[in-house]
Amino acid sequence: MTDELPEIRKSHPYIMYDMLKETPKALRTALKDVGNLNLEFRKMGVTVTGNGTSYHSGVLGFQFINRYEHPWNSYMGYELEKYYEPYPNIVAISHTGKTFSTLEAIRRHSDSNVMGITHYSDSPLAKESDIPVVINEKDKSLCNTKAFFDNVLASAIIAKKYACEDYDFNGFIQIMEKTLQRADSEMKSVVNEIGDIKNIFVLGAGNNLIAARETAQKLKEATHIHSEGIELEEYNHGCTSVTDEGTLLVIISGHSDRQRTEQIVQGIHHVKAKSLTINGVGDFEIYPDTRNDFEFPIQAIAYTYYFAYHMAEKMNINPDILRFDEKEYYDFDMAVFPPGHH
Repeated sequence: MTDELPEIRKSHPYIMYDMLKETPKALRTALKDVGNLNLEFRKMGVTVTGNGTSYHSGVLGFQFINRYEHPWNSYMGYELEKYYEPYPNIVAISHTGKTFSTLEAIRRHSDSNVMGITHYSDSPLAKESDIPVVINEKDKSLCNTKAFFDNVLASAIIAKKYACEDYDFNGFIQIMEKTLQRADSEMKSVVNEIGDIKNIFVLGAGNNLIAARETAQKLKEATHIHSEGIELEEYNHGCTSVTDEGTLLVIISGHSDRQRTEQIVQGIHHVKAKSLTINGVGDFEIYPDTRNDFEFPIQAIAYTYYFAYHMAEKMNINPDILRFDEKEYYDFDMAVFPPGHH
């Protein structure tokens, strides 16, 4: 968390809602701030690192070059710090620029060429990076939804520069603006109909797996419902035994996943579970207007973020503060993230 709690609101609109509404502006800021940077890469190979939402945004951004033969990989900050060796170039992402394990990872690999994506020019990440990448936007909710989207765009821009390929990022911003507008009303409608939910699995495969994991994280943060992001087929190997009438499956379904998605949706009806499917058959179905398989998971997250928000609103939960207004949870966080470490 940040060292200071955000403004605490008692009802809708919470800060998370404001941040989602500001996302198109933040994307335009990121395009201006990062698109004009002159980036230099040392040889071939990029390792993406970060933690939680920042890590997910980096991976989703670099998936934009999956069709090219340019080597890249990704490790969470702690993994890179303790266990793995990076490529010659590291893209490290932290909204605050002070996430401890991300900083320790780049310090351990100080001989690498580090591009640090952050929102604070005076942060340790900005100061310790070879190339600081500063997005001049601030996310005021601890859920960091706005920051997720502009970090994705910053990562995608860096990835395209690495691949020496152009991309219609203005078109991407335009389609995201329309997607966010649709997602608000459509997800509010779904939440009004969906009933009580006790347990959530978010499924995705291929480019959509990391989106499933990010969705699960945001659902936990915003609603405090237990949520797990898992690979589409892996769900069928053990998770079915803890699926029941209180379970919701959120399925981010690529075109290649349609048949398997339909089988899973049919299967869970036997135990009275519900499904919310993005781009496929389900109890609740959402079909975004999408241009390609790289933008689709980011569009899907626009829907799942609004789903998390409206679920929190329905449950009278403030999605901005991750329960840190409760002393036990604040003390818990201070134990794992002392001041200045996140």
